[in-house]
Amino acid sequence: MDPIIFTPRLKLTLVTKAERGSPEFEWLHELHSNEKSTWWSIFGQAKSIEDTEKVTKGYLPTNEGEENTYRVAYAVHKVLESMNGSIEGEPQPAEQGKKSTEFIGLVTLKSLNAGSLALSEDLTLPVAAATTTLTVELAYMFLPIGWGKGYATESVEAVFESCKRARSFWTPFSKLYIRAIVNGGNSASLRVMDKTGMTKRGVYDWTGKIFLAGEWRERDSLHIFGMHLLE
Repeated sequence: MDPIIFTPRLKLTLVTKAERGSPEFEWLHELHSNEKSTWWSIFGQAKSIEDTEKVTKGYLPTNEGEENTYRVAYAVHKVLESMNGSIEGEPQPAEQGKKSTEFIGLVTLKSLNAGSLALSEDLTLPVAAATTTLTVELAYMFLPIGWGKGYATESVEAVFESCKRARSFWTPFSKLYIRAIVNGGNSASLRVMDKTGMTKRGVYDWTGKIFLAGEWRERDSLHIFGMHLLE
């Protein structure tokens, strides 16, 4: 995967680790400890550094656990100065990398595991496709300073293009399928799905108990989206 991606307004940095005291950890802790950023997160707001460490272990690359676990995390920064002439995903002149930036969010991709929501075939891929097609789940989160400006759409599209360039990263799989799960009450993310070309597969009627969006919930409508990125 590209270590750095530039878009006309953003700089995306691949995060492979985030140790306490590092800039990467500071970015992620700022995000996970923000009540508004985590409003629709099933993991909730981090109340401590330990909370942030726990949640980041769920999406940052790791050498622990099962083999063939695929994880990608990009920290998103807003470029505070014009970057006219930059080409998305290509190496940039040295002066481009020195532009002032401000951290605004995170985009992650993660292959499914035992803790992932199990979906019926009409909402995802046939079981038979699993031998050649890798399914990864898209997630993203942005600070309020990054809301309403199209940054989420711009970031997700940039990550998708990086995935296409990095075919060898997904070895031995030759095909890549992206899925996303959006709460029916999260209208902003529903719009992002539409703008990034994700196809709505249907609605999953979830039951259980979770504190989300400021209240305890026992039932929710989860909108399921998907897209073949590599075929």
